[in-house]
Amino acid sequence: MMIIIRKILLLCLFVIAVFKLSAQVTFPENGVADNRDEQFAFKNATIYKSYNEKIDSAILIIKKGKVQAIGKNVSIPKDAIVVDLQGKFIYPSFIDMYSAYGIAESVRSRGGFDEDGRTQLGNGRRGAFGWNDALKCEFNANENFLTDKNKAKEYLEQGFGMVNTHRMDGISRGTSTVVLLGDEKENEMIVLGKAAHHLSFSKGTSTQNYPGSLMGSIALLRQTYMDGEWYAKAGSKEQYNISLQTWNDLQKYPQIFEIGDKLSVIRALKIAKEFNKNYIIKASGSEYQRLEDIKKYGTQFIVPLNFPEVYEVEDPFNAQKIDLADMKHWELAPTNPAKMQSAGLQIAITSDGLAKRNEFKTKLLDAIKNGLSKEEALKALTMTPANWLGVSDKAGSLDPGKLADFFISDKDYFIKESRILQNWVKGKVVINNDLNDPIQQGVYNLLIDTIQYKLNINKDGAKYTMSIQLTDSVKIDVNSNFQQNLVTLSFAPVKGKTNLIRLSGTMNNTQMNGTGNMTDGRWVNWQAVYKAEAIAKKEAVKKDSLINELPKSLVMYPWIGFGWTEKPVAKEYLIKNATIWTNEKEGILKNYDLLIKNGKISKLGKNLSSSTAIVIDAAGKQVSAGIIDEHSHIAISGGVNECTHAVTSEVRIGDVINCDDVNIYRQLSGGVTAAQLLHGSCNPVGGQSGIIKLRWGYSPEEMKIQNADQYIKFALGENVKVSGAQRNFRFPNTRMGVEQVYDDAFSRAREYLAAKNDKTKSESLRKDLQLEALGEILLKKRFITCHSYVQSEINMLMHVGDEFGFQVNTFTHILEGYKVADKMKQRGIGGSTFADWWAYKFEVYEAIPYNGALMHDEGVVVAYNSDDAEMARRLNQEAAKAVKYGGVSEEEALKFVTLNPAKLLHLDKQMGSIKEGKDADVVIWSDNPLSIYAVAEITFVDGIKFFDRKEMKENEILMQAERNRLIQKMIAFKKNGGKTEKFVSPKKILYHCDTVGE
Repeated sequence: MMIIIRKILLLCLFVIAVFKLSAQVTFPENGVADNRDEQFAFKNATIYKSYNEKIDSAILIIKKGKVQAIGKNVSIPKDAIVVDLQGKFIYPSFIDMYSAYGIAESVRSRGGFDEDGRTQLGNGRRGAFGWNDALKCEFNANENFLTDKNKAKEYLEQGFGMVNTHRMDGISRGTSTVVLLGDEKENEMIVLGKAAHHLSFSKGTSTQNYPGSLMGSIALLRQTYMDGEWYAKAGSKEQYNISLQTWNDLQKYPQIFEIGDKLSVIRALKIAKEFNKNYIIKASGSEYQRLEDIKKYGTQFIVPLNFPEVYEVEDPFNAQKIDLADMKHWELAPTNPAKMQSAGLQIAITSDGLAKRNEFKTKLLDAIKNGLSKEEALKALTMTPANWLGVSDKAGSLDPGKLADFFISDKDYFIKESRILQNWVKGKVVINNDLNDPIQQGVYNLLIDTIQYKLNINKDGAKYTMSIQLTDSVKIDVNSNFQQNLVTLSFAPVKGKTNLIRLSGTMNNTQMNGTGNMTDGRWVNWQAVYKAEAIAKKEAVKKDSLINELPKSLVMYPWIGFGWTEKPVAKEYLIKNATIWTNEKEGILKNYDLLIKNGKISKLGKNLSSSTAIVIDAAGKQVSAGIIDEHSHIAISGGVNECTHAVTSEVRIGDVINCDDVNIYRQLSGGVTAAQLLHGSCNPVGGQSGIIKLRWGYSPEEMKIQNADQYIKFALGENVKVSGAQRNFRFPNTRMGVEQVYDDAFSRAREYLAAKNDKTKSESLRKDLQLEALGEILLKKRFITCHSYVQSEINMLMHVGDEFGFQVNTFTHILEGYKVADKMKQRGIGGSTFADWWAYKFEVYEAIPYNGALMHDEGVVVAYNSDDAEMARRLNQEAAKAVKYGGVSEEEALKFVTLNPAKLLHLDKQMGSIKEGKDADVVIWSDNPLSIYAVAEITFVDGIKFFDRKEMKENEILMQAERNRLIQKMIAFKKNGGKTEKFVSPKKILYHCDTVGE
């Protein structure tokens, strides 16, 4: 028995020793240590234990930096320091999920050149790292975090006690760390060492060339996911790669992805879906503009409160520089958090993106005013970020055992007049204002020597104002200054005079007294005694409250003018009495009817009838198939060229379609219904194209033509060999080099396909997106559209194709096509050319306007393309030039922009002509479609009316009225004291083949 007792005693001593050791710190004290475990009891407060649990007249006990107890009937320990918070509120401290607090910014080390003065093509770091410097996987915020007292104060004053911080640099940014806010040692402030993996589409400070576009960033991310899988499976046996090893390690953490606009939300979430990842999206603030599409992909969002200020619009010329879309965003941006939450999305709120941190509460209250509930706002600042970051056992609520992180507010925090009095982090007060007012508001009897005054004391937020009431209509302002319980007052007793009575003394809550000088320098005693409450001011109804009650703009699709509020759908239309250009053997039919039904051309004939159709009398009008632009660069985001490498077949225009580009609508007004969106001509092998229908206002994915054949852009000539640019940009610099690039690329692709088909190699083969696309060409699953000018180079690429067994589908531009038309015909290669461009650079000096007609006469399928947002609006007139230059018949000329581009895109079975069963891509023209006087009056795509000239004019009137309404609203806000900013809508870039960057 004694042995058992001895063992129990030893065990108890061991537990006590371990407990004591666990409380020790690893840093020696230099001086006398303060090891007191102060215990505090806060009583009589309204406490939000959690976002959805409020306790009135409650008690909060904290000790050793943690919550000990909370509730109404909690016993207060005898040794506790008791703080009476009658009438005050306690909230769990806010958590900011998206911050760079305490992390030094990256510095761009070079100007985009390597140590030999050449363009930096590879990773600038030495060591066993991956190939791309935009992938900064190895960065760990916990190893680089330094407390910053001043920056911490900015957060603390807004109610934050904890942030998730990381370095905002690169596509993969490494890990973040969760830290408390304060100025203690870093090891005492870090709550969670590695919290999340951060990503973005921005390469940040990397001076490496690649990626040079948004589609390049997307391709790099996709390839890195695949490389990570390969490395885990087989690659680590072949090489050691720090970056890929770290990348794989990062996948176990929450994945936080920062994006720049609403469409990039969808782009990021598509990557997440492809690789079975769950992204927490750091939102842009414009998500309300595409909620129906966004919520199909993801549910977790960190939402900023970066609502724009009122724009300066009183000068009509300044106002004219602001797009209607930007004006509408000013009005609707504060609705974004509520709309996202109402759409079923989970949100956390961040202060990131604000010009100044002290704007946070104002912006938060704007969001609440615009539909976000207080409960959801508090949840988005406490429990949601705690759960997502995996620190809900320490923060997010005031449950016993959690960190004592909370702030004390003098009123309900979610009203404008409330103030944060104190903020406590880990049981220590770090923002410490007086919990009680040093002096009560109201009316005081002020006695100075033998003279009595009526003193009014009022408070606005933290600021006191004092005045002497001489008569009902005359008052004198009093200058005052408080320091703890000391007070100084000064005022001129005679209005308009400058001589001052100066008083100094002490105060308590309802009384002040002391000594001072009269205007003549005589010393006197004085006292002020509380008499009555301040007379409540009658608040005038503020203009901005009235304005906020007015109807707001409706969300439009797309988010610019000429959009729709309800998605247009296919209807049944009967077009009567028209002249119809069929592009079929029937030719041009006069006084014919056309029935559109279920998105298709249903019937073509005379005297058609339908009891359910919308009848359009087209007498005197002409009808054609929709125009198809084989070579377009509209509706693209983030750059049209990935110039950085000679071969960029991994990038995809389909990833960066911009459905909000106004040029879609403008081209519908010119009868265009479909287009091939091409990569630029910067490199021999460019990116994969995107083929779309101009479904105005639909999402990027909905604009794509499903099951269309896949295409890719090649290029020859001056753009590719970097003529006129710095010679050290990249290989190739000559036309000979261009051929070598093709030879090398297809040699590698052939070897890659052989390895895929070899069972002994395929299991360990790294999937290469670049070679996958080139392999598809060799397998005749992807087709080439090649930018071309000079006969010699055109012949060269045809010979390369002969050698490797592939065929160019279309030579585009092909301004010397008339020289090689026989060879093109022999191989079945089409030509998509300009109608009459020449002499705009050296390699087109031998271009002639008869080019299209000569190729057509040789039997080549010829199309006219735009390569230009402006020209695409009048491709019908470009087609007419084939009649002028070469005598092509009118029917054949119209095919140059309708049926022939459909053939080149392998879509002629469904579009390009008026034929029963084909897609109802139909244009009603006011005149002969080849006439310079003809305008497209109505344009249908898939039987949906996307353009109507009459409706356009009505919309212009409505848009002008909307602009005026918003301008007047902004002016009213400014007059009511609203903060204003000068704003000019960003310049819109019209991409061309040779456009580099944004």
